[in-house]
Amino acid sequence: MNSSLLIAAGASFVAGLLGYTIVRLWIKPIVRYTTIKRKLDRELNRYLANIEHHIANNGDRSEPSQGGDATPKMARKHAMDLVSCYGTEIPYWYRLLLDSRRESPSEASGLLTNLSKIRDLKQVKKRIDGAQKGLRLR
Repeated sequence: MNSSLLIAAGASFVAGLLGYTIVRLWIKPIVRYTTIKRKLDRELNRYLANIEHHIANNGDRSEPSQGGDATPKMARKHAMDLVSCYGTEIPYWYRLLLDSRRESPSEASGLLTNLSKIRDLKQVKKRIDGAQKGLRLR
């Protein structure tokens, strides 16, 4: 066999192995993190629009309908998934990058944990805004 062919085969094997490792350990977790973050943003915006619509129609004294209760539950689920992904899946260097940007999924998750139990709609809106700022969604 030709030695240049063996070198090329070895180099392509090493490049494939390195590429697979980078994709599997870095790119997929980062893409998953950003996907969950976008889903959370979509749920929070939907819930915020529901609250603003309720305040505009009924004032801020009455409680919103329970039909919109699935949105805070989904937002809480996405927030917990985001914290889990942040803590275990994403690479350490990306976590450092997020910390330097002052992005804190755990702080945002803390603000979103009891949204469905808070009856003051202005307080709910304030918590959602704080969570979105904590995740740098705004």
